[in-house]
Amino acid sequence: MSKGSGLGPWFGTTRRNFLRQSSALGLTLATGSLITASVRPAWAQGKPGGTLIAAFSADPAGFDPQRGPSGMSHVVIEQVYSTLMALDPDAKPYPELAESFEVSEDGLTYTFKLRQGVLFHNGDELTAEDVKFSFDRLRAPDSGYSYTAQVEDIASVDVVDPHTVQFKLKKRVGPFLIYMAFPGSSIVPKKVVESGHDLNAHPIGSGPFKFVSYQPRSAIKFERNEKYFEVGKPYFDAMEYRIIADITALTNAVMSGEVNFSNEIPPKDWAQITANPELAGVTLEGSRYNWLLPNNAKVPLDNPKVRQAVAVALDREALVQGAFFGLATPILGGVVPQWNWGYADIQYFKPKGDPEKAKQLLAEAGFPDGFETTMTIASSFPAQMAMAPIIQANLAAVGIKAKIGTMEIPRYWDEVWSTSNFDITTMYWLSPLADPDDFLTNNYKCGMAINVQKYCSTKMDDLLEKAKIAPTQDERKAAYHEVAQTSLDEMGQVPLVNGWLLIAHSTKLQNYKPMRTGFLKTLKDAWFEG
Repeated sequence: MSKGSGLGPWFGTTRRNFLRQSSALGLTLATGSLITASVRPAWAQGKPGGTLIAAFSADPAGFDPQRGPSGMSHVVIEQVYSTLMALDPDAKPYPELAESFEVSEDGLTYTFKLRQGVLFHNGDELTAEDVKFSFDRLRAPDSGYSYTAQVEDIASVDVVDPHTVQFKLKKRVGPFLIYMAFPGSSIVPKKVVESGHDLNAHPIGSGPFKFVSYQPRSAIKFERNEKYFEVGKPYFDAMEYRIIADITALTNAVMSGEVNFSNEIPPKDWAQITANPELAGVTLEGSRYNWLLPNNAKVPLDNPKVRQAVAVALDREALVQGAFFGLATPILGGVVPQWNWGYADIQYFKPKGDPEKAKQLLAEAGFPDGFETTMTIASSFPAQMAMAPIIQANLAAVGIKAKIGTMEIPRYWDEVWSTSNFDITTMYWLSPLADPDDFLTNNYKCGMAINVQKYCSTKMDDLLEKAKIAPTQDERKAAYHEVAQTSLDEMGQVPLVNGWLLIAHSTKLQNYKPMRTGFLKTLKDAWFEG
């Protein structure tokens, strides 16, 4: 392994930085190319017990890692399944199911040694065969996996022995270890799936909690996995995810103590939360990236100047204040946020919009009087609903008359999103963003499952590839600057705001570490005081 260069940007490019950063990640260097999980400081011992009740506003879209496309699916999947790597609260990777891993000099071969004795919830042992099966399943041409960018460069997955698995890549992949920590990369039980069991209805994994039941629009219930491989964890006897579509009712449930955790507090209610002495409130800028998707395959949105007109017409300050009550960051350039190493620092949009420039662009595109269109919004997502009338008014001011239609999840996924049956829609992304590729390739590369706006650019594809395989972080950062500029020039999608994570929980909850990703894996490390 040449100075850690095959391990992705967080490891740096020198042996000294590699050693220092690996130590910071809880990884220790055993040989020139072997990373092993070190013994971490023991968590303060809380008394196990109790039920954590968390509140969310939307239903999941399934529990099978291969088929669950939404963030709500992922916060279930991460509790039930395990991955080769995991992310810490700052979205840096460390071994989870892997006991150690080795990277070849050219960065094309990753060999993972698995923990021994890890059991699936049905009692079967997790082996290298299950790892191979899980990734072959994702890589299958008809898999329907939404995050194909994360597995498309895997040439093969080979079983070396029952507890050793080797990945061979077609080319260097900077964010490969990040991909190994994504919920979609969860390891599923080969025998169970081959028997015909439907993981989408009843998931079976090796994670800290066992799935018990799901009642749509009501609750998802879990119980403690007594045989979880992190001895003593989780501390809760059970967890319950309450689905409370009415955001005011969600806040009331947290305020009253009926619910003791939520990372979906509506911005309008944040002042109430912070004034409650029995609640702890945490704000964190992560990567809840909100964007507008113009259907690039529909006239007149197939014209880049029209898409640019839509983009510059928007008053992002009004979106921050009106939809997020000031608890968001307007995106004025590329989509990667300032806290991430891939930030491009491009100031493209005026915070309050530029209606005159929008009108000029429309005229240049042949639409001096504007045009009529439709905007379909997922009604299950409060922030999207709050932004819609503001966007509508901004567009009307430049002559674009957008009629708003709404549809609930999961019907929206089936009838609007997956079929690209819209003129304009909006969405938000719950992203690890430990690596910029996590968001960018999935959303900007031609033909990707999440690229439902049908944007396709050879120039962008080439730049994304350049950024993904560059051997150093500095080279990758320079390439991502080009990606950001091209994304604004071609405006395949329209960046809006980065909504802050607004987390509220009972003050009795101890040792909870919020994650920039918005994921909840660290709940396994928390407990109730007293």
